[in-house]
Amino acid sequence: MSIKGNAAVIGAGFGGMSVAVLLARAGFCVDLYERQERVGKKLLLTGNGRCNLSNEDISTKHYLCSDENMLQKILDNMSVSERDGFYHSLGLSTCVMKGGIYPVSRQASSVLDVFRFTLEELGVKIILEKKAEEIRADKRIVFSDGSISRKPGYDHIILSCGGKAGVYSEDKENGLGLVKKAGHSINATYPALTFFKCEEDIRALAGVRCDASLKLVVIDKEYRESGEVQFTKENLSGIPVFQLSRYVKEPSKALIYADFLCFLKDPRRQFEERIRFFGERNLEEFFAGWLNKKLALYLIKEAGLKPDMKVRNCDMSGLYKLATAYCFKIKDRGGYRDAQLMCGGVPLNEVNKDLMSKKAEDVYLIGELLDVSGECGGYNLHFALSCAYTVYKSLIKKGD
Repeated sequence: MSIKGNAAVIGAGFGGMSVAVLLARAGFCVDLYERQERVGKKLLLTGNGRCNLSNEDISTKHYLCSDENMLQKILDNMSVSERDGFYHSLGLSTCVMKGGIYPVSRQASSVLDVFRFTLEELGVKIILEKKAEEIRADKRIVFSDGSISRKPGYDHIILSCGGKAGVYSEDKENGLGLVKKAGHSINATYPALTFFKCEEDIRALAGVRCDASLKLVVIDKEYRESGEVQFTKENLSGIPVFQLSRYVKEPSKALIYADFLCFLKDPRRQFEERIRFFGERNLEEFFAGWLNKKLALYLIKEAGLKPDMKVRNCDMSGLYKLATAYCFKIKDRGGYRDAQLMCGGVPLNEVNKDLMSKKAEDVYLIGELLDVSGECGGYNLHFALSCAYTVYKSLIKKGD
């Protein structure tokens, strides 16, 4: 096979490895640069180590983005059969769990392994601990150690160096610094898919896991999520909390209302009915069979009541309100190192339909560098692979 061109991929995360595989198979000579000491480091954390690759329900409604039409075009550049065929070609079998697409091994490490094996088989040159600082006009790359990539420059450069979230700590800018030097603007960034820190003293709830329906209020907007909520000594966590975190740019302006009786079809009627049935019980016993004991005691205390008080002797209206709409005041959230995702980034109107930079010819931006943020559930890896296919198909057309 004749070489169709020389391509450099900067960033050996999921998106970078994907586009490197696609281009190498198409006949490109590919160099894959990674600033860390190993490839795919952040991938190992995906889906709590199980690696949620995609989802059966892919649509723009699962993403925050400034240009929904552009996002739809990117997602359309990869069909379901292409997605599944790509994973099959790596030697990876997948399964569906609650709509999410996972490797049958349920191990992110196995996904990384098949990537590594494939990259080696394709002859992709992997250069580790090499941080790109600047892309020169002649398509040569300047690195932080003062070295410059080979001469002449690359035909194509794909930036897949990610955002601020996850495993990085030594450089707050990470890939954003590189695209700034290329002339791109950056929409305001903040950590997402992470926990919230509460104003309230919730130490008594540490270790509690329970289902709840959550309503996030940010100034004049409301967002809702349901699922298992988790508590630590000062944090509110769990998948529904992570999902809501994407909507919060300023934590101090956010409130979260939790309905802990969301499992009831008619909560007020059933609550009052329970009062009639169990009026002789004390308050601690009243919630037995409904709520986690720690949570019940916490709500009783917050209502200004005592666990040993008889139900029939109490005004239960305040307790009902707390159980169905307890308000958590948010003071902060997890930082970038605690977050699975960075919201914000390069606006989509600064790349063309092929994801080529409008600031630099033959330089492409993919994945988390772009201002597109998906929900938990495989949406962000799906977007990264869609970006990889977008660039791959564009370069194939150029070579024909």
